[in-house]
Amino acid sequence: MSPSDDAIWTSLPVPAVVLDPEDRIARINPAAEGFLMSSARAVTGQPVWDKLAVDAPLEDALARARRDGSPLF
Repeated sequence: MSPSDDAIWTSLPVPAVVLDPEDRIARINPAAEGFLMSSARAVTGQPVWDKLAVDAPLEDALARARRDGSPLF
């Protein structure tokens, strides 16, 4: 990320998580650190589903976001 991109990433007021192709946490912003009650260093490389529980089927939504290169909110 460029310095300006990094500044935007860290200033986002909502938790943001970037996943790798195997659904491991690649990056989180400071709001996500607070939300997950863990540091970025502690969760990077961890399976997202070990850190986040969602009571909804997300497999199709994740596949669509990856296929289209779009974010998932």
